[in-house]
Amino acid sequence: MTAFRITAIVVVLALVASVAIGVSPKWLSTPRTALVPTSRDGDDLTALVPGPSNLALTPPMGWNGFNRFYIKVDEASVEAAARALVASGMQSAGYVYVNLDGGWDLRERDVRNDLQPNPVKFPRGIGPVADYIHSLGLKFGIYTSAGTMNCASTSAGSFGHYQQDAVAFAAWGVDYLKVDWCHVPYDHFPGMSHRQVSEMLAMQMRQALTATGRPIVYDVNNWTDQQPWMWAKGVGQLWRTTPDIHDRFPSLLLNFTHNVSHFGQAGPGGWNDPDMLEIGNGGMSATEYQSQFSLWAEMAAPLIAGNDLTRMSPITQGILTNQAVIAVDQDPLGLQGYPVASTGGHWVLTRPLANGDRAVVLFNQTDKPATISTTLAQVGLATGTQYVLIDLWSGAGNPTVGGISAIVPAHGVVMYRISTIETPPLRI
Repeated sequence: MTAFRITAIVVVLALVASVAIGVSPKWLSTPRTALVPTSRDGDDLTALVPGPSNLALTPPMGWNGFNRFYIKVDEASVEAAARALVASGMQSAGYVYVNLDGGWDLRERDVRNDLQPNPVKFPRGIGPVADYIHSLGLKFGIYTSAGTMNCASTSAGSFGHYQQDAVAFAAWGVDYLKVDWCHVPYDHFPGMSHRQVSEMLAMQMRQALTATGRPIVYDVNNWTDQQPWMWAKGVGQLWRTTPDIHDRFPSLLLNFTHNVSHFGQAGPGGWNDPDMLEIGNGGMSATEYQSQFSLWAEMAAPLIAGNDLTRMSPITQGILTNQAVIAVDQDPLGLQGYPVASTGGHWVLTRPLANGDRAVVLFNQTDKPATISTTLAQVGLATGTQYVLIDLWSGAGNPTVGGISAIVPAHGVVMYRISTIETPPLRI
């Protein structure tokens, strides 16, 4: 029996005993980093190593090719995407991460148990690609699985090698790590629930990343039945709340409704992630893509583009670089927008902003145009004051002292930033 398995059994016995005497187990209380067993690769991670506190103070923005290219991204395509991110104005708009997803490495490790970049896709390895992306003023992200393989079963995962892989990622210049939750051998931990194992493994990777000394944004991409939004803050900088998104409106709607209810868990340094953007991939209309961008910004979600950046239409580029909407997503107060109405699929969302403004989204999930109305009081603003509603897609501004109403197209949004109108000084 390995030391790791012995540790797991001790953990389970401690859980049973604590429940019997009415004491909460350590991993369900603060600090959540108190219990981290020895890793299977022999590296002692039991010492408390806090994660960086200054990463992702606003939701990460960047690009990941998975939604468009699946696991076929290679050195040439990722470097082309990085150049396009700069040339398109997306870098200036705030997109900084260029991230690999699954499929970059081989299914087997080498004789030293190191991950092996696929030599056909990345003939020079990963370090030179990261260096090139850094030379453009961008940051580089990579992918692994908490289990033995990636979700497509084509590449080795990091289970049993968290510290070894973290050291490699840091040496390559990785700035962002997405950890998927596939092929996790839960049967190695008898008596522990999947959630307990996931919390434990997520913290192991957190400890391993922190021990490298390199600031690396950590994406806990675990959404299944383990509710990472309840425990991952302080472990990772973002965590998945939804299934994988697909380029069709029902999938967008599913991920929105899954994510929007968790607004209380998000804030600077820790974000709910309803998955990446599909904007520009061709499966939805411009109206629906505009809805995704607006809803994701209102929910303070990461904005990770997933299209072919080298072949963007002006409409796609315009949606992805709308500075007024991006400013809502990146608002430093970091509060996620929340629903105040949703009857009949007619949604009203409100989000407090750092300067006292409100971002309000009227979203029509139905198949017919509809008039959606709300009031200043309902969205959290004081009555008796005059406000201006700035439409963040048209740029039009209109005053109001009480009512907010718009005709919203099917599957569409109207998004406002609401500010007080300053009363000019009285002249005598």
